[in-house]
Amino acid sequence: MKRFQLVIVKTYFVLLALSTLILIGCGSDNDQSESQPPATRSEGPSHEGMGGGRMDGEHMMQGEGMMTEEMHEAMMSGKMEPGMMEDMRSIRQLLMEHGNISRRVENLPNGVKTWTTSDDPQLASVIQQHVRQMKERMEEKKPIRQMDPLFRELFDQADKIKIEYQDIENGIVVVETSDDPRVVKLIQQHAHKAVSEFVQQGMPRAMQPTPLPDGY
Repeated sequence: MKRFQLVIVKTYFVLLALSTLILIGCGSDNDQSESQPPATRSEGPSHEGMGGGRMDGEHMMQGEGMMTEEMHEAMMSGKMEPGMMEDMRSIRQLLMEHGNISRRVENLPNGVKTWTTSDDPQLASVIQQHVRQMKERMEEKKPIRQMDPLFRELFDQADKIKIEYQDIENGIVVVETSDDPRVVKLIQQHAHKAVSEFVQQGMPRAMQPTPLPDGY
């Protein structure tokens, strides 16, 4: 029994090390075209080296630690599905290069419409990939960021949320809606107080939780 437990422990730490190395090394589509309204480029706090999407060493290490902790919890709970590392790589890149991303949010009566873009074609592709990954997670009830009360509640209410997207030349347009007025509050809180703030501030903001909307 002791030998079996030792093998389990060794296997866990090997997986954790691999996940850390990978991180450090690093709806439906509509046919109609849709013009993009003017968007304001994100302007996060002034940090040396952050303007080009880079961060100082301390924030970078903290951010990588947060991502590793997310996977650590998934492995400990037995919920480490194959797509987790790929999704975390996309999220990490978007946070690290947040200064090269522009975003606009329009509130709808039943949700939001968002435009998220980048002049960098490779980063625009990552934005599109990330939306697809998160839509799939919502549909399959595969939560992430469960230390965040807003994200936890969004995944709990996932069956009441509809996500549609359309790729545009330099990014993606997303319409996220619900027939439940309470869930609409969650959707709008997520758009304004989570994602838009991630785009503006990058990794330091992503390390903080997002509160539930007022009156929820």
